[in-house]
This record gives sequence, C-alpha cells and structure tokens, in this order.
Amino acid sequence: MHRLASLPGGWTPAMEGVIIVEQTPAPLIFLTAADTDIQAIARVWPRLPGDFPDLRVCNLLNLQQSFSLDDYGDRVLGQAEVIVVRLLGGKSYWPYGLEVLGELTVTKPDLKLFVLPGDDRPDPSLMNQSTVPLTAVHCLWQYFAEGGTDNIRHGLMWLGDYGFGRNYRPPAPQMVPKVGIYRP
Repeated sequence: MHRLASLPGGWTPAMEGVIIVEQTPAPLIFLTAADTDIQAIARVWPRLPGDFPDLRVCNLLNLQQSFSLDDYGDRVLGQAEVIVVRLLGGKSYWPYGLEVLGELTVTKPDLKLFVLPGDDRPDPSLMNQSTVPLTAVHCLWQYFAEGGTDNIRHGLMWLGDYGFGRNYRPPAPQMVPKVGIYRP
C-alpha cells in the first residue's frame, strides 16, 4: 500500500504551485478526503490476506487542481481495475473528479467504480455515479459507514471478493456504538 503524506494545514486553491501525486499504479485505488479513512486503511493493511491486491490510497485534497487530477488519472487511475471514492458533501464536492472518472468508465468499461457517501447518510445521486450495482455499493458503504478497524478490514476483504474474485468471505458489517465512555 502506498499513501501520500498529508500536507500540514491542507491544500487551498490559493496555494502556489501544482501538486503532483507520485504514486505507481495498482489494481485497487481508494480516494477520500478523510484522514481517518486513510489512517484506518493503513492500520488494517498488515492484517489483510497475503494475496490481497496492491492498493493505493490518496487524499482528494491533493487532487483539487485540474492538472493534478488529469495527471493522476492518466498515470494511476487509468491502470486500476477497482476504484473506490468516498465523498463527504455529495457530487458538488468533487465535480471535476467525478467527470474524469465518468470519462474513464467509458474508455474502460470493465472498471468497477464505487462512489460512496463519506458519512452514514445514503446519497442516491452520488451512489448512482458507480458502475457496479447499487446493492454492491450499499454493501461496501455499510462497512465504511459503521467504521472501526474490523469493519474497514472486512470491507476491504469484501471488495477483494467482489472486485477481484477472491474468496475471503468476511462477516457482514458490525454495528459500532455511536457514543461511548472512554476510560483510559
């Protein structure tokens, strides 16, 4: 797994320069603006089966500029077999990115694209950007909506089964309490 280090303070449109994400291609790409997603995936990566497909994770904040996204699309996204995008804020949050992915699905009709809401509320207009059946999108989304490292690991294993024909057979997403008491 490769992940891009977060920029201190994040990226803003007023920043000088162009961000080039220097990742190599992989069969599985995960795009999100949530550092918690990135950290959870990094944490479960060592616990995934040894034959799990190579994975690249990228923060969407590094793909806000058209040039950055076009370059990443040509070099990395175009080589993927499965792409997962987790967006908080709906289609308007990353319109050019969804446009680039839509064009990619035309040139790569076998690409499995999952577009998931970044929270626990379903967003049918966002999920409809996916190229896989909505039942599959909903299933993967449930793992991430529930959260927790076990659900994230099982969600990735489910993705290995669905997207790459593996036979991991993870359990269904488990409910994680929304509130609790922390006692160190």
